[in-house]
Amino acid sequence: MGGIDVISFDMLLHSYHLLLFNDPRRNFRRVVAINESKPATAGEVKSAVSDVHDHQDESTTPQYVDQSYPAKWSERLPWIGTLLHSMRFVDWKIGVPSHDSRQPDRHPNPPSHLRFILTAILRTLTGFVVVDLTSAWTQQDPYFKAFGVSVDSPLPNTGLITLIPPRLLRCTIMALQVWATVGQQFQLPCCLPVALHWAGYLSDPWSPHLWPTFFGSFRGVFTTQNLGAVRNFWGRYWHQTLRHYCSGPGVWIADFTHLPRRSYYRYFLLAATTFFFSGIVHIGLVPPEPAFAVKSANEIRWLILKFFWAQPLGFAFEMVVSRVLRGSDTPKPIYVMLNIVWFAAWYCLVLPLLGEAGRNLGYWRMWPIPLSPWQGITRGQWLPWFA
Repeated sequence: MGGIDVISFDMLLHSYHLLLFNDPRRNFRRVVAINESKPATAGEVKSAVSDVHDHQDESTTPQYVDQSYPAKWSERLPWIGTLLHSMRFVDWKIGVPSHDSRQPDRHPNPPSHLRFILTAILRTLTGFVVVDLTSAWTQQDPYFKAFGVSVDSPLPNTGLITLIPPRLLRCTIMALQVWATVGQQFQLPCCLPVALHWAGYLSDPWSPHLWPTFFGSFRGVFTTQNLGAVRNFWGRYWHQTLRHYCSGPGVWIADFTHLPRRSYYRYFLLAATTFFFSGIVHIGLVPPEPAFAVKSANEIRWLILKFFWAQPLGFAFEMVVSRVLRGSDTPKPIYVMLNIVWFAAWYCLVLPLLGEAGRNLGYWRMWPIPLSPWQGITRGQWLPWFA
């Protein structure tokens, strides 16, 4: 097996979702804004006004209409072009009630242009510092660089931090690095279209400060009135850019077998298929011949697959426990504590799979950023790549 890459398989799923499991020309509708003073053409308006939104004096207050596949070529080109690059299907009705009912989807409390840009810069700098500080740990902890060292092996002697269980600390380090890299990569690229919208060169749908956020509230992962931290993490907090493409085959199977929309069977089928394909997407991170690995490429891919394919098992456990506790009068603070403990326990169980994969891929063999405040302050080496 030579290997696949993330982008190629993602585009394959994208194509299957639009061409095999759906019929966009028949069933998809683009939600577009029209000026209140200007009536829409017959080819543009296919249904009544959907909603009216106020963007806190930052934008106009448009009316929204549903646009089916246009007959005119001039209208068809933006319809198709927008569909092809819309990974989350914002401003699209795709035949999924839970998704369509939120369209047009907008930020509930959109920030000002300046606040969005400043926040994006601050979060990027925060992610930069987090990567720098966590790298200071990975460079001294043999678990991250030496093969055969267990995630439960004793920590390096660095004072009070050794009071933390080794597995918990190492999994936290890995989680922080993923958050700092994946979680913050959406920030700076969004500043340019927001600035262009601020200057009047882009319309509302093209300005990210009005979009629903890529990431939800991490606090909301733990505050539901049931045991649901793992489900909340993936469904409410983590980015949803692959959700529709990876769940498309499962939705098709569920509809073909007439599974009720709110049944446990349908939910678990969708969760299983979504993470099945998400795992395959992510094994594209493994090159055909990893340079630093002691495991084969397929063994590393299997580690990544097991991490993603295990997530529905966490969902199932939460659903069973929540069903058992449903009749109890458990206070919300108790649920918050249960969710925090359960979330930490679950990821201490499954994150070492990614840790072993990352160790074989050489993720921690070098300092990941070219400018290091930590190394500059402690060693005088501000540019570790050139030291």
